[in-house]
Parts: sequence; structure tokens; C-alpha cells
Amino acid sequence: MSRRVRSRVEVDDSLAEDRDQGAALVLALVVMVVGAMMVLPLMGYTLGVTRANRVSSAKADRSEAVKGGLRAALFDPAELYAACVPSGRTDEFAVQLAAPPGLGIATKCTTTKDALQAIPSDQRYAVTTVQVGSEAQIPPPYMSPGGDSPELDGTIGWEWCTSMAVAPSIPCGREYPRNGDPDPLAWMADTSPTTAGNKIFAPYLPPFSNSLAFAGGYAMPPGEFGEQCTVYFPGKYTDDVVITGATPVYFVSGIYYFEKTLRFSGDATVVVGAGAAPGCTDSDSIAVADAIGAPFDAYSSGVGGTFVFGADGRLMIDTATAAGGAGVNIVFNRRLVATTDPLAILNDVSITSVTGVLDTVAGVTNPLDADLDADLDIDLHVPSTLVYGSTPTDPWTHSYKASLLVSPALAAAPCAPPPAVPAAGCPIIDVNLTTAAGVYVKIPGYISVPQGAVSVSTTPAGVPNKTIMFSGGILAAQMSVTADVPEFMQLGLLNPIVQKTFKIVTETTTGTPHMVATALVQVNETGGYAVNSWVIQLS
Repeated sequence: MSRRVRSRVEVDDSLAEDRDQGAALVLALVVMVVGAMMVLPLMGYTLGVTRANRVSSAKADRSEAVKGGLRAALFDPAELYAACVPSGRTDEFAVQLAAPPGLGIATKCTTTKDALQAIPSDQRYAVTTVQVGSEAQIPPPYMSPGGDSPELDGTIGWEWCTSMAVAPSIPCGREYPRNGDPDPLAWMADTSPTTAGNKIFAPYLPPFSNSLAFAGGYAMPPGEFGEQCTVYFPGKYTDDVVITGATPVYFVSGIYYFEKTLRFSGDATVVVGAGAAPGCTDSDSIAVADAIGAPFDAYSSGVGGTFVFGADGRLMIDTATAAGGAGVNIVFNRRLVATTDPLAILNDVSITSVTGVLDTVAGVTNPLDADLDADLDIDLHVPSTLVYGSTPTDPWTHSYKASLLVSPALAAAPCAPPPAVPAAGCPIIDVNLTTAAGVYVKIPGYISVPQGAVSVSTTPAGVPNKTIMFSGGILAAQMSVTADVPEFMQLGLLNPIVQKTFKIVTETTTGTPHMVATALVQVNETGGYAVNSWVIQLS
């Protein structure tokens, strides 16, 4: 029997193999534990960063969404002003604004501050009539009952300012104390070519484009839903302009000169110039660019409009043409150019006339001295109004013709509409209301027609549904107003709010985080604006 003897080497290798099996397992476990200690915190950090990035990204996205609400509101500042004017001081009286769709946001505005056009003590005279004896047609000034509102005493009476008969009273300014003075030259000492406190504003004439303009206006391309719009451009109108239809009409911002009648009746819906009241076209530039068949020299200037009347030119507003809809609606936007423009001296003039007497042989416009009642005394003296420039010049050199419509000796009465040619004593501003059809007229700028008459004639049937606001001040030879007056009437000078500070709040309406953007924005009625502050918060 034999026995195999293993070598020492074989025995040692076998023992080594047995020991390696256990050691490798322990080493693997150690490596796994150490790896987990390193990897798990790193994974947690990575997940945390990713989660934070998602929150930051959502916050950034929603911040941009609420920013978009303010940007959308400021896209058209003039529309923003018009939309937010009715808003109150608290959220209870906030106005909801349109917001871009799909962003999940809502925008509202409230009013925080108002700015008046002028300091009350700096206001010009509200009503001035320069014809001898014309004061007899002006009602007594307002006196507060029991003297409880002395600041209103001496303002235009409620007969011509119906807003004085409601609470709170809205005054229409103070009349010139020497209206109808026996000295026809007396008023000249109290005039100023610029608006000034306790002065008669006697503005220059504005230069204008002497290009002939078409009395029928120009159609704009139909809107998305077939909306119609007719536009007129600044220039010289030597034919009657009669607007009675329901198609909205827009007079592009600038200076208009009329030598014949401009008549509004029926369903005339008219906006003059860009400003707080929107017209039927989006802007002056769009009207100039897109009006069908518009002349190559069509243009606009500034905002708002000024109408100048010369020769037989006059403004007629009546109800003689039957209204098939809401009736007449005429709104002037205040005329404004940049303060750096020399013509800024003529800002806020809505209607004026070419005064004096034209001498075509000598090529000059002489002052008017009229003996209206044939008693050998001058009843009306009016100088020739010069055209503004570095050196003011005679109106005839600018193709202006002096007005032929001189105030009559007695109270002015309505005249026949075109095609009738107005007689010399016809009113240069003739408002004749004889039916219950709606009439809304708002002229916020100054009216300067010192040798013509202003007539507002209303029959008992014509009282309802009427609003007449000549609220920028009036200079005329005489003013004739019937005993019956429009349901709402303001003849004089208001001190309107021309700038408002709005608080505009945009917030997200769904999801998280809830973001709120709050901005304080000053907005002028003409569309200028300034952002005073803008804060975005996580709510």
C-alpha cells in the first residue's frame, strides 16, 4: 500500500485559495459602503439642485407672465387712460383690463392721483363777449345758497352750467367782468396771446397747409369684421362739408381751414384728432398710410385738432336730418404739440376764426369796426388776428380770408343749413336742437371767434337726450342761448383732469407660485406715460 505525499507548495496554494474567498467579499462590501457614502449625498445634492431649478424656472416664467400684463396695458397708453378713468381709489372700484390670452394672468387698475390742467388761480376767463351790450344775454353769476360755498360764487350761472345744479357742483369758470362794455376797445387791454390767469386768451392763427382738401373724406379699408371708417386730412376746405351718416368719421390730427359750412346732423359720429377719445382708425399714421385714394401730401401733426373758420365758414350742429340710430356724437380731442415746438403757444385751441376785414386790393386784413345798430357808434371792435411765426404776419399772406359772419345787433338766431349761403349775421357757431334725437358734443379746447356770434337754440322738444360741452373757454362777440337749454350743458371753462396716476396690478390666476406685479404709472390723456415704480413679488 502506498500513500501519496503532497508537496509543501500544493498545500500552501490550497490554503491561500480558501483565505482569498472570504477576503474578497469583505473588500467588496467595504467598497460598496464607501461608494454609497460618496454617491448618495451627491445624488441628493443633484436632485435638490434640479428641484430648485424647477421652482426657480417656474418663478421666472410666472414673473415674465405678470410683466407681460403691464406691457400689454401700456401698449396703447391713450386707451389705458380711457379705460382706467372710471376706476376708484380702492380694489372695490378697480377696472379689469384685458390680458394676453394663455398666460393665466389678470390685470386691474385703480386711480391713486389726479392732476388738473391748470392751477385754479391761473385760469383764463371762461366767457368773454366783446360786443357792446352783449352782457344782457349772460345769466347772473352763481351764488351759493346760504353762502356755504364761497369758492364757487361768481362762476357761470346754472342756466349755462347745469353741472352747478347737482351735487357735487362742477363749476364752469368765471366770466370776464367787463363783458359788453360800452367802450368797444376796453377788452383789448385785458388780452394775452398766451393763456394766463384772469386774462382774455386771444390766440394767434396757426399756419396751415394751403392744399385743397376733399369735402367727402376718404374711406379706410374695412376692418376685420367689416367696420367702416371715413377720414379727413388737414388742409383747406372750400366746399360745404356735411356729415349726417352713421359711418364713423375721424379728422386726422392737425389744422383745418373751412371757407364754407361744416355741418353735423343725423347720425354723425365724429372724433377730431388723436387723444383721450379714440377714433375709428388706430392712429394718425395708419390713416395717412392706408386711406383709400388719399392724396400724396396727406399728413398729420401733433395730436388733437384745431378748426379755423374764414370767409363763409361756420360750424353747424343740428337735428334737422332725422337720426336712424343714436344721433349726433361729436368729440374734439385737445390740440397739443410738443412744448419744444414754437406752435405750442397755440395748444388747447379747438376752434378759432379769421378776424378783421379783408382788403384784397391792398392785400391786407384791417381791423373790424362795426356800427351794428346804425346809431353812428361803434358796437364791435376786433383787430386782425395775425398768423403766428417768428414775425407774426397778416392772415392774407397765408391765404386766410377774414370771416364774413359778423355778429348782428340783436340776439343771433339759427340759420338755414347748406346749400343755403349764410347771411352776414348768421352765427359762426350755430347749434340748433329741435327734436328729441340724441346729441352729444364735447369741445374741451378754447373757442375764439371774437367778431362772430355763438348761438345755442333749443326748443322744448329738443331738450331731452342732449349734452353740449363747450368747456375750454369762449371768446365771442355775443352768445345767444334760448330759455330752453339742453338737458346737460356746460358753457365756460372747466379745469379738467389731464393726467392720472394709476396703480396697475397683474397677478397669476392659476398654479404656483402666485406672482403679483404692481406698478404706479403716470398717464396723460394724450397717451404720454411714465412708470414711477414696478415691483414683482412672490405672494
